[in-house]
Amino acid sequence: MAWYKEWFGEDYLKVYPHRDDREAKTQVDFVAKFLQLINGARVLDLGCGMGRHAVELSQRGYCVACLDLSSVLLHLAKKRSGLTCRAHFVQADMRRIPFAGVFDAVLIFFTTFGYFKEDEENRRTLVSIREVLKPGGWFFLDYLNKEFVVSGLVPSDSCFRNGYEILQERRYNQKEQRIEKKIKIKENGQVREYRESVRLYTLAEMQAMLTVAGLTLAKTFGDFDGSDFTSASPRLILAGKREAN
Repeated sequence: MAWYKEWFGEDYLKVYPHRDDREAKTQVDFVAKFLQLINGARVLDLGCGMGRHAVELSQRGYCVACLDLSSVLLHLAKKRSGLTCRAHFVQADMRRIPFAGVFDAVLIFFTTFGYFKEDEENRRTLVSIREVLKPGGWFFLDYLNKEFVVSGLVPSDSCFRNGYEILQERRYNQKEQRIEKKIKIKENGQVREYRESVRLYTLAEMQAMLTVAGLTLAKTFGDFDGSDFTSASPRLILAGKREAN
């Protein structure tokens, strides 16, 4: 089974507790300021997880659709306080988003890209994003900076948290250009093991894929502080549009 079908459940939340509501508010503040969407704009939170960004988007008056493949995370998202009738929840694959030309913006936070083994499947995700955007609609993709990740790779670490132990091993698969992680969670005498595997694309490679998908890159950032993208940036954030024609 593909790793992303097994991993995104309650154990995933144990490994990333620092991805919290405060971080989501800061990130949505930045996106809202940059995109300048009108009240009532239709926004897709692609790979919404447990809905922390959707809460912030909904509170700003946007009509939010939340899409994720994980039934566990979608269930948690629905339970979050603050979500109103402006939020619509959909379980689907990001390569085949079940809408057409209806969104003013598609937002992709926290490296929800590069999951698939074949480059063509990752390109298909971008095509799917174009297909659900209105002409002139925006995409905003928060992604890894390949150079930063590879140069700062920590091979392994572990921590104890709330009665369980988390052990993580990381490697750069140069042949396949992927960052790979093995996660073990030890709890109550049991060990559960998962993995992550994300394709690392350069800015030039991303720009080429966006062009083929019919999307135009307008701006890049190195983080949510609005800094310019460089080889030393912690993130590669890409923003652009589906052309109006």
